Amino acid sequence: MQLSASITALWSFAVFLASAFAATIVASTLKPRLVKVKTAFFWLLTAALGFSVTFAFYTLDITNDIVGILGLSALVCLATNFLYIESWSTKLFTSLMACLIANVCTFMFCGTTDAVLGGKLELFSTHPYTAGNILLFIIIKVVVYTIIYILYMKLLRHLVIKVSEELQGKMSAYLATPVASIIGFYIINYVTNNVLGILPNQSSFMMLYLPICLIFVIAYYQIFKSVFWSAKAMKNEAELGVASHIQADMLPSIFPAFPERNEFDIYATMNPAKEVGGDFYDFFLIDDDHLALVMADVSGKGVPASLFMVIAKTLLKTSAQSGLSPREILYKVNNQLCENNETMMFVTVWIGIYDIKTGKMICANAGHECPVIRRANGKYEIHNDEHGFVLAGMEDMQFDEYELNFNAGDRLFVYTDGVPESINLKEEQFGVDGMLNALNSHPEMTVSELLPALKNDIDVFANSADQFDDITMLGFDVKSIG
Repeated sequence: MQLSASITALWSFAVFLASAFAATIVASTLKPRLVKVKTAFFWLLTAALGFSVTFAFYTLDITNDIVGILGLSALVCLATNFLYIESWSTKLFTSLMACLIANVCTFMFCGTTDAVLGGKLELFSTHPYTAGNILLFIIIKVVVYTIIYILYMKLLRHLVIKVSEELQGKMSAYLATPVASIIGFYIINYVTNNVLGILPNQSSFMMLYLPICLIFVIAYYQIFKSVFWSAKAMKNEAELGVASHIQADMLPSIFPAFPERNEFDIYATMNPAKEVGGDFYDFFLIDDDHLALVMADVSGKGVPASLFMVIAKTLLKTSAQSGLSPREILYKVNNQLCENNETMMFVTVWIGIYDIKTGKMICANAGHECPVIRRANGKYEIHNDEHGFVLAGMEDMQFDEYELNFNAGDRLFVYTDGVPESINLKEEQFGVDGMLNALNSHPEMTVSELLPALKNDIDVFANSADQFDDITMLGFDVKSIG
């Protein structure tokens, strides 16, 4: 269809408005690389180029919107990549989204409205490409784009920015859908205009394009919703990873821990589950003659448990270093943790203070697993100690102490419930008996060899079953007394 240059130019401008609208959305969402004046200047240059190319193609065939949809969209994407500072995937996602919004609005609201009003005002002849109808189309576009822009700024812009921030700019995995949507939109347009010959002056135009555009809107809403929640999930996973690293970094991890001390040896490990938990161990010299050992397990999982673990570990160490006995430590820390404990979290704790000169260890247990003791050349056995109540469960709880006496060659093993409660694919537990059997199967190993070997035994038993709880262990060898 050949038309005059003035009509072609007017139609080119009408089509070009969609890309100008898309550019406005981009400029309102992303951060410019240049000052505003320079950014505006480059957009004007892009606009001039876009209009010129559009006019040239519509001169050849005014019914083929390949440049109006695909060409101008590509130009907006290229300009966005140059003018803004975000990652390339964020810029491409945002510009494609803006172009799709512009095209859907054009066909869903502008084209259908023009089809109705143009017919009633008798602005059509044998085709819709008349000066009067194109001017009406331009007016409708300006009104519709203004309304949609206001809605975008109020309802969608903050979500686009938030998604980018949540994903830290890594949006390449979500680019396929907007690219396919833009191409699909052109294919639909080409088939209706050039194959089926459906133009805006025909009654079937509105009946066809309204449901098509609604499908695009619903599909894109679902896509965007999926992107948003995927971004949230990725951020949460990243935060859990950071929390896990923080948790691990707070635990003593340099071994040998006290290379200058020949009286004892100590080794500990913490293998976290997929989700951050609250297991922790600690050991530290209170003075030259006393060593504190701690094994604990905070209720729950995730970041709250990790934060509670930090608080509990700090309070326990501070109290121990002040010279309190184990039961006094547990009494004091319990009351401190009960204060403002609105989340109702709690922590089980085993604590022992070892006298390096005498080999005597004073212990107290706040709802934790029983320790395991192996006497020199003997077997590993459970020591059924007195269990007190968990910490942070109830104020002013009293805790009993008991005494363990060690000689050279004796070994202490403490752990969290992740060891005996590890399960296999049949949902069978490793159990206390399984733990003791595994320990006794490695009689000659040092503590630094024993703990990894026990973890390997647990893994073999689990047989690829997911680890649902942290596995934390501490081994303590008595080398000499006095």
